[in-house]
Amino acid sequence: MTELGTGALVWAGFDGEHAPGALLDAIRDGKVGGVLLFAFRKNIRSKNQVRAMLREVQDAARRGGLPPVPVAVDQEGGSVVRVGYRAVFPSAMAIGATGDAAHAERAARAVAEGLLADGITVNHAPVCDVNVEPRNPVIGTRSFGDDPGRVAEHAAAWVRGSESVGVASTPKHFPGHGDTSLDSHFTRPDVVADRATLDRRELHPFKAAFAAGATMVMTAHVRYPALDPSSPATISGPILTDLLRRELRFEGLCVTDSLDMSGIADAMSAEDVITIGLEAGVDAMMVTSGLERQLAAAGWIAQRVRPQRTREALRRATAFRARFGGTVPDTELDDRPARDLAMEIALASITHVGPPLPRLEGEPRVVEHDGLARAVARGDRLQQRPRRRPREGVGRHVSRGGRGPTRSSTPPARRRRGAAHRARGASTS
Repeated sequence: MTELGTGALVWAGFDGEHAPGALLDAIRDGKVGGVLLFAFRKNIRSKNQVRAMLREVQDAARRGGLPPVPVAVDQEGGSVVRVGYRAVFPSAMAIGATGDAAHAERAARAVAEGLLADGITVNHAPVCDVNVEPRNPVIGTRSFGDDPGRVAEHAAAWVRGSESVGVASTPKHFPGHGDTSLDSHFTRPDVVADRATLDRRELHPFKAAFAAGATMVMTAHVRYPALDPSSPATISGPILTDLLRRELRFEGLCVTDSLDMSGIADAMSAEDVITIGLEAGVDAMMVTSGLERQLAAAGWIAQRVRPQRTREALRRATAFRARFGGTVPDTELDDRPARDLAMEIALASITHVGPPLPRLEGEPRVVEHDGLARAVARGDRLQQRPRRRPREGVGRHVSRGGRGPTRSSTPPARRRRGAAHRARGASTS
């Protein structure tokens, strides 16, 4: 394989249905090593458009004598879906509610097959966060639940399903974004749990996902004082080197969450985040936007990051790209089995998982409204009354030659009674 430079550690996003010429040139020249697709940036419109766009991307790499680049999306299911023209699966929480981790594995496999059919080789899923904070504004139904064991079991199953097809899985957001009441898209949250709690709760699903064969992990723009009192995970050596690499022995590719997010972007400049993050243990920087930053990032890494750390990151990036730098196939994929499976899982998730409902005592009581209950009980056929032709000036707003206020012919007392009735809502409680 052609030796890759520091640009292989830079993954870039863009706007529109076609990759900009400058980005294609950067891919050809080795300054960008991965591509990120987003629906809100109008990258994904239709199957044919996505395939044509990605053929241009891979052709740029080929013209530069380089291997194909990995292409990534967030296709979690539920509320986080980028490719809407393929089968869409229920949220992780819905899948977790089925109580059967086999559903997660089957869903991940079907999702991966749909992505691979269009040349997308990396899925930023599963979410390994344990959603223990009810006010969490960003995880919620994206999590398999609030029980670490259930989240671990389903996350591992998702990894097996995705990786078995040839799409990289990305357990996120390491080391856990579930115990926060703030959204790292807009600010930097803290998880203040002690180390024992983090081991038992946050890290358990990640360990299971790694053991299942995950080839990638995504960092959280979150601070964990018990692990590192000063820096969020994305730029923390104690978290990404001491914990992730040495303690958990994860050898896959470590990628940041989007560097556009305020949880990291408000802390320091893009240059500092990229270089400090690489030093801390990141292998791929998600420079989501800003062509100037994307083109400069490779140079920043070459100038400011220790050669030993750069070589380590490039070793992982080279192996990852050899495995997940795909091409766009010419064959078509029949989505019907995946859509049927999505419906099957959705139906399996419709269960009552809360406390037992109270038992009703006595006979049910029907509160009537306008004689409707009596009519239904008698089996009467409900008919719409014929509309009467209103008399002149009745039921309409009347203006007398532009003089005086516009008024209705309904008497004021009746209007007041009607408003009061509507306010009560004819409640049956």
